[in-house]
Amino acid sequence: MKSIIERYTELVSEVKDSVYRMALSLVGVEAEAEDITQDIYERVWRARDKVLLEEHPRAYVCRMTRNLAIDRLRQRERQATANSPDIERGGIGDGSDLRDIGERTKAIIATLPEKQRLTIHLRDVEGYDIEEIAEIMEMDATSVRMNLSRARKSVREQVLSMMNYGVEQN
Repeated sequence: MKSIIERYTELVSEVKDSVYRMALSLVGVEAEAEDITQDIYERVWRARDKVLLEEHPRAYVCRMTRNLAIDRLRQRERQATANSPDIERGGIGDGSDLRDIGERTKAIIATLPEKQRLTIHLRDVEGYDIEEIAEIMEMDATSVRMNLSRARKSVREQVLSMMNYGVEQN
């Protein structure tokens, strides 16, 4: 039987990249994503008895990451609102110098609603199946499929619109 330290180490090595990528996809700032990743390691250690007994510990850690990243975003929004309430958010077409389709697609995905953005990230980047995503996001599988479908459709439409800019449609 493996010791608790060995099981913790195995779990962290399994999820380390996906935790960071998920945090980065949600908060959009590398340093903050790194902080979230470190905080998650600490939280997993403090709750190791519970986390390691979960049926799907990876999904549990991803849910922890999602919740912490959302908390940080809310905190950032509160601070931004308190400091300067007239800030406008830029987006596609605001004059940003996005050089390639990959960067533009990332920018499009970043504008998706949170649930759609997280669903598309977990499915298409991290490779989780629908049931695991449902557990991570605390929703049923049908809602996950719906969010994924809407996210993909929105990204597809925006990419096509961007690529067809100036081309007349008949």
